[in-house]
Amino acid sequence: MINLNDVSYKYNDAAAQAIRHISLSVKKGELVVITGKSGCGKTTLFRCVNGLCPHFYEGEITGNLTLNDNALSSMRICDISNIAASVFQNPESQFFTTDVFSDLVYPCENYGIEKEEMQERLHRVTKLLSLEPLLNKKLSELSGGEKQKIAIASVLMLDTRVILMDEPSSNLDYRSIELLTQILAQLKLEGYTILIIEHRLHYLAELCDRLIVMENGSIVREYEKDSLCTIGNDELHKRGLRGLHLFQNNRNTLITPQRQHIDKPLSVLHDIHFSYHKSAEVLKGIDLLIYPRDKIALIGKNGCGKTTLGKILCGLKREKSGNLLFDGSVFPAKVRSKAVGYVMQNVDFQLFGCSVYDDLLLGNEMLHDRKNQIQTVLAKIGLSELQEQHPTTLSMGQKQRLVVASSFLQNKRLTIFDEPTSGLDYGNMQNVCALIDSITGKTNASVIITHDYEFILNTCNRVVLLENGRINEDFQLNGSMQLEHIFKERL
Repeated sequence: MINLNDVSYKYNDAAAQAIRHISLSVKKGELVVITGKSGCGKTTLFRCVNGLCPHFYEGEITGNLTLNDNALSSMRICDISNIAASVFQNPESQFFTTDVFSDLVYPCENYGIEKEEMQERLHRVTKLLSLEPLLNKKLSELSGGEKQKIAIASVLMLDTRVILMDEPSSNLDYRSIELLTQILAQLKLEGYTILIIEHRLHYLAELCDRLIVMENGSIVREYEKDSLCTIGNDELHKRGLRGLHLFQNNRNTLITPQRQHIDKPLSVLHDIHFSYHKSAEVLKGIDLLIYPRDKIALIGKNGCGKTTLGKILCGLKREKSGNLLFDGSVFPAKVRSKAVGYVMQNVDFQLFGCSVYDDLLLGNEMLHDRKNQIQTVLAKIGLSELQEQHPTTLSMGQKQRLVVASSFLQNKRLTIFDEPTSGLDYGNMQNVCALIDSITGKTNASVIITHDYEFILNTCNRVVLLENGRINEDFQLNGSMQLEHIFKERL
């Protein structure tokens, strides 16, 4: 179904090729996973298969690429998408309307599908992904994970036999990832051909026919299905990759020792309530103490209010009622951004510079010894060689690291991170862990909204579970057992 023969691609104005001499064949009914460090060329390969390179992302392509025995060079993007549908890493990039129902039927309307067939597909896809509670909502009201599910659903509405996915699990909670696993298994059983670009591998271990590893634009390793069960996490970690077994060996992970709260709270939230317009309450009386040195993992199912709480803490949203104190004083929403930093889930909203270096300089012009500090943080996040490159040309994982680095330089008393590892491999996840450690000192704290189990164990010293708009668990993290139980039973 998908064949690449000696394919290379170089973006216009780029110094080097993004992918080099790729030869790959994906047979009908196969599920193939491509992984590799952030920036290794995975997404460029994805764009070559769906035609965005060179039709949208301009550049020079060499080699031969066919889809269902048709040469891609002779096909329009609309023809390609009628054979192979794509789920992008940023779900918002593929929304065309303002509400869920309209966006789901839009692909069918665009291709002139008959109304009866459209209704049958909508019923089937809605049931498959359990989307009934979301059908009448506006897209702007959805959480990042819910948006990801809608993006997957809109692709299934096209009913193509080839599906391409770029980081489909990046914004999903543990239960939604399990649902995604079941959906992929069903699609595979029905004969779909599936190519997935992914960092998080644990949910694909039993599904994929081949695991392909890329480095520096080339394929360097290929694991067949039979060998996947014998690969330990350590082998992949040495390559800077995520493990195949989520709960394996985590009891040996270094956990920050339990600490008694002897400090005065940095921030106090008391009886915080919030709702969007005339909708039901999202937050229903939040009581939370945030202490200096805290690295809090704020966890919960998609749509439970985690991002809303983060936006209230930094002043992007104002609580409907309740009190918020900072350093013992009343903390109005309009002044919160002076003391609280925020790394958004969609990092594209926080890229403003004409180069990577300029993006780190913005807002930090008065920083002492700013040139050396910027160079130091660029080295820590592995972007030194890309400092003159425009931020929008970076991979999603590289953008993620850049925005985290910018927050590091600002050195706010409290920093909110919303899914800071959604596009990161294991090695760069550890780099972000180190940056957050550096940010969180004797007078600082961090709150990290995340679904990333590996990241929590490597970084956080406290876990707060949000359920149905209320905090139902709040504990010091001194081992993996309680966290593993919550992931399996509550998320």
